Amino acid sequence: MSSDIGNKILTRMKRWRTAIVSIFGKKHRTARHAGNLAMNQVLKAREVKKLPTTAQIKYLPKILSGSEKKIALGALLVLVIAAGTLTIKLLYGNRIDAPALGGEYTEGLIGSPQLINPLYSLTSDVDTDLTRLVYSGIMKYDMDNGLVYDLADSVEISDDETIYTVKIKDDANWHDGRTVLADDIVFTFSAIQNPDYRSPLQLRFTNVSVEQIDDKTVQFTLDEPFAPFLSLLTVGILPSHIWESVNPINAALTELNKKPVGSGPYKFEKLVRDSTGSIRSYTLTANRDYYFGSPNIEFLTFKFYPDVPSGVDAVKNHNIEGLSYLPLEYVQEVKDDSSLQILFPTLPQYTAAFFNQENQTILADSDVREALALATNKNELVTEAIDGHGKSIDSFILEGMVGEYEDIKRIGFDLSAAKAKLEEAGWVFVEGSEIRQKDEVALELEITSLDSTDLVATAEVLAEEWSALGIQMHIRTVSNAEFQNEVLKNRDYEILLSGELYGVDADPYAFWHSSQTSYPGLNLSGLSNRDADEYIETGRSTTNENERAEAYRGLQDIVAEEVSAIFLYQPFYAYVISQKIQNVEVLQIITPADRFSRVHEWYIKTKKVIDRGDDEVDQSAEEVITDNGGVTEDTEEAITESEETITEDEEVTADGEEI
Repeated sequence: MSSDIGNKILTRMKRWRTAIVSIFGKKHRTARHAGNLAMNQVLKAREVKKLPTTAQIKYLPKILSGSEKKIALGALLVLVIAAGTLTIKLLYGNRIDAPALGGEYTEGLIGSPQLINPLYSLTSDVDTDLTRLVYSGIMKYDMDNGLVYDLADSVEISDDETIYTVKIKDDANWHDGRTVLADDIVFTFSAIQNPDYRSPLQLRFTNVSVEQIDDKTVQFTLDEPFAPFLSLLTVGILPSHIWESVNPINAALTELNKKPVGSGPYKFEKLVRDSTGSIRSYTLTANRDYYFGSPNIEFLTFKFYPDVPSGVDAVKNHNIEGLSYLPLEYVQEVKDDSSLQILFPTLPQYTAAFFNQENQTILADSDVREALALATNKNELVTEAIDGHGKSIDSFILEGMVGEYEDIKRIGFDLSAAKAKLEEAGWVFVEGSEIRQKDEVALELEITSLDSTDLVATAEVLAEEWSALGIQMHIRTVSNAEFQNEVLKNRDYEILLSGELYGVDADPYAFWHSSQTSYPGLNLSGLSNRDADEYIETGRSTTNENERAEAYRGLQDIVAEEVSAIFLYQPFYAYVISQKIQNVEVLQIITPADRFSRVHEWYIKTKKVIDRGDDEVDQSAEEVITDNGGVTEDTEEAITESEETITEDEEVTADGEEI
């Protein structure tokens, strides 16, 4: 029995060998018939091994038994399934969410739009916000890179720094499809300089001439070098082909100020007026032809509120999805709403206690000023007065600005040293008194502050800290009108608690040059120092960053040595926006409108795409549009109900049609 099985196995092996030899070549047959074992091994070693050809493989079914064919077919099926599974995993494992067109964001603004026009918008935050979205300037502010090109493709500055040659982007177009040309630049700045337009920007360009070189090139010529000049070119540009027919005297009255045509990321879609003619809502739509790329969010709608409490109520009730500005006292009311996020970008602004040295009061004594600085706990002040929404500072040149100075003279908090300083200066306690005196004059000081929550809270903390020195402290709060018409105009204060805000360029001229000690100048401490003036003038007259930095460090040394002010903190700006808005990054702003500097990169909708690595995605992949969050059902109902209450309002679209 066993011999029969052995014979069958031997027969099967011979048959397999014969088939293999017949399929895979003559060299096998040669080796088989050699008859010499040694020669057989030599021939086998010399064989070139290679994969079977297609012609050879087709014979394979003829030599396989039925069971072998089933096994082979099963193996092939497993291989196909495995390969397919691996492909699907690789394909879908690399699918990522990418921004997609669509969605609408509704934000509340405090105030109402009047002149959505770069020539006039400077005086209104609402107008500035809308103007920033509709218009674009030669330059713009970017939170990471500072001043960058906007409409400009390049800017060349002459060796003497008085001639600026600007080339305009070839792909920059107006919302009506016309190309942005040098003629538009010339028209805009000529209009600013024309007194008939009554633009508040006129003084900025008094000694500047502008001329067209060719269709895409314009040249600005200055009477003398002025380092911050490029920062002035952030003003929005008007389309000359639309505005040239408007009489300059009537420029502020034309409907173009409500239905503007610009070259920015968004264009006018419609507005809704109530029965009194006031604008209730204003809608912009994405500019598909925007030269930095089409915005992802299709519509931006703005609603207008008369005051901050009304705006806060609207965002809390979900009638709007964001609010342009949230005072610090309202942060706690909003922060627990999971559908909202509060952003705290920094501003180029500082809050300080300015010592009026022009009035020969107690503060003319530098020892008193230094003692007050020693008794000021800035970290505690930031925590108690502004709830931590800011950071303590030691200078008027802030972090990241030209001239930032690590080695500046700092006066740290030291209450014992402050008391000793007053003792040495002759300010002592008289028996039975808790207030220090010198030459029968009581050490009594007054802090003057605007009547705003954060400034009043700051004044109260300072008064408490300084009272610990044996000083009789008083706080005087004033309205904005009184602040402008009396306090600033007459320099009517001893210690003024105030903020100072820079533009795109941190030029300290208005705040520290001796020519600005009188109203309307903003040299609030009355510093008058020729060396300080020279440092300021040097910083303004060169674009060399190293030279400017050196000049501003010298200026800081003088201000620190004189203890002209106590620099307290750099406050944060609070901005509320819906959680559904993705890719929002607002870390630093110059003005509130700068929160929109990258608005074209925000998105609500997403699509699935294939990540190909190296920051590339396959846009040809099947798209699946999804909504990242969004308004809740309660929000939608609230918005719907709000809209239903104004059914008699007039809706005006971009082409002027009334609905």
